[in-house]
Amino acid sequence: MVQNLSDKNKTAGYKLKKWIKKDIAAYIFLLPAILGFFIFTVYPIFASLFYAFSDFNGMFITKMGFFNFTKIFDTSVAGLWSDVGHSFIITFINTIVSVPLGMVLSFAVALVVYREMKGVKVFRLLYYLPTIIPGIAIALVWMDIFGENGIINSWIVQFGFNPGRFFESDKTAMLTLWLTGIWGIGGGSVMWLAAFRNVSPEVLEAARIDGAGYFRRLFKIMIPMCTPIIFYNFVTGLIGTLQFFNSYAMVGTGPNNSLNFIAVNIYTKAFTGSVAQMGLACSMGWLLFIVIAVLTLISFKANKHVYYGGD
Repeated sequence: MVQNLSDKNKTAGYKLKKWIKKDIAAYIFLLPAILGFFIFTVYPIFASLFYAFSDFNGMFITKMGFFNFTKIFDTSVAGLWSDVGHSFIITFINTIVSVPLGMVLSFAVALVVYREMKGVKVFRLLYYLPTIIPGIAIALVWMDIFGENGIINSWIVQFGFNPGRFFESDKTAMLTLWLTGIWGIGGGSVMWLAAFRNVSPEVLEAARIDGAGYFRRLFKIMIPMCTPIIFYNFVTGLIGTLQFFNSYAMVGTGPNNSLNFIAVNIYTKAFTGSVAQMGLACSMGWLLFIVIAVLTLISFKANKHVYYGGD
């Protein structure tokens, strides 16, 4: 029995040495990526979970407990529910509007540039180019365009109207943000184009021969066969908009906190103010993580109408 265990250990040790000798060069080259993953991803995740139950201010911890979460859900004047709840509400409003709007507009653009015609490749490139520009840079550009002395207001004044307030008013800030969001629909259009390529031309041609018109083919064949991309765009859009932050570069939290999205609120709690509230920000971040995880899980549970080729 002891001899058998010894032989097995020697065999395992030999295989391990052989495996290391064979693949050691690959792991040496992968070492920077592996270290980066653990240092900049794994460690921050567990560290933020630890800080979420503390009063960490960026340097010191004086107490541990559930007080951050208690404070978040406290509806009294001393609590933070009115602040955090407001951030979640406007974040959900932004998600409910911007995700379907982006999907519909990107789908419409994809339908236009899907047709094979002269110069269509140039249009595809022009629609996609804005998506490779950093979001913060675009935010600063939009702030100049819609600013008090921006291009849009100069045009409005030339037509004899009073200048608009756009990002300066809590009544129009969110609408202006949705308008500027149209700039990035090119990325979604590329996904739609890839989905259109997977629709069998033979099926479309057969439907056309049988008398199906353009819109009937669109709604009865193309869209049902593109449901995997619809689901993908919906889930990624949902996750992205719930973490939306780019507006902070334009107007901070917005007039009357009209653009104080939950991600912006987390940032301001952690890095602005006379005292950094890192622990509170971490607890809010984990609360956001739970919300995103639950909504994503619900989305996957409700995707029964997604068509996959093997179904």
